[in-house]
Amino acid sequence: MPYAVDSTTGAITMTGGGIYVEGNASITLQPGTGLSQTYTIVQGTTTTTININPTTNTTTMKQGTGSCTSSTCVTISGVPMQYDPTTGAPVQDATMLYVNGAISSLSGPGAGQAAINDGVALTVTGSGNVTITGDLRYKNRPVTITQNETAPGVPSNSPADTLIDANNTGQVLGVFTANGDIQLDNNQGSSNLEIDASLATISATGSGGLINTGSTINTLTIVGGRIQNTIKNIGATTRNVFFDRRFSQNGFAPPWFPSTTVTPSGVSSATLTSSFQRVQWLNQTSYF
Repeated sequence: MPYAVDSTTGAITMTGGGIYVEGNASITLQPGTGLSQTYTIVQGTTTTTININPTTNTTTMKQGTGSCTSSTCVTISGVPMQYDPTTGAPVQDATMLYVNGAISSLSGPGAGQAAINDGVALTVTGSGNVTITGDLRYKNRPVTITQNETAPGVPSNSPADTLIDANNTGQVLGVFTANGDIQLDNNQGSSNLEIDASLATISATGSGGLINTGSTINTLTIVGGRIQNTIKNIGATTRNVFFDRRFSQNGFAPPWFPSTTVTPSGVSSATLTSSFQRVQWLNQTSYF
C-alpha cells in the first residue's frame, strides 16, 4: 500500500490508490462500519485485514486475527484515491486491489450477504487466474433483476434491468485479469451465485474467458457486464446477465478498468482493440 512517513513526526499518510499483494492469495470483501470497506487477505497461515474508512479518512491494516497492538496494527491517514493522470488532481476515493499471482478465492462473507458497501469504487485484479468462490453483491443493488421488482422510486410495471436511482451511491466493482481466466468455483451453501460486477478477461494471447471449474451452478446472476476474449463453459443451468446501465452514462466504470473500442468492419465482422493502464508500485517500506 503506497504511503509516506514524515521523518520528523512519524505520521503516515496515504499517497496512492491501492493495495498490493505479493503472491497467491484468497480475498474476502465485506462492508465495514458506516461506509467503510473491509478486505481480508489470506496467504498461507498469514491473515491481513484492511479497513478503508472514507468517513474518518483513515486506512487501518492489521496482521493476524487478534486484537490490535502496536506491532500488529498500523493506521494511515487518508484513503486510496484515483488521480487524474494528466493534472495529478484527485478524482475520487477509489481502490485497486492488485495480486501479483493467482486469486484462489474471491467472495463476500457468505451466500446472500453484501460484499461491497455503498459508495465503494473497487477493481480487483490478479496477474493469474481469479477464482470467484461465492456471492459478490452490492449492499444496495443499482438495477432491478426481475420484472415488476419492488424498489425505491421504480414504477410497479418496470421491466428487469431498470435503474434504481435511489440505490446509486457510486458503488462499483470490477474484476479483471490480463493473463488468465475468471473461474467460477461456487463453494457456498447455496447452489446459486450472484456477481455484481463488470468482469473482464483480456489477455494478450486472446484466450481469457469466464469458466466454471467447480460444481454446476443452479442460477448464475451477473449484474454489471462481461468482457472476454473467448467463450468458455460457465456450467450454469440458468444464466441471467443484467447490464448495469450506469456504465452507459458519463464514462462511469470501475476505477482503472480496461477500456475497449469496437470498430465495425463491413456488416458481419468487427475488430476489437483493447487497452489498459497498469499502475506503478513502489515498495519503499513495509510494516508487516
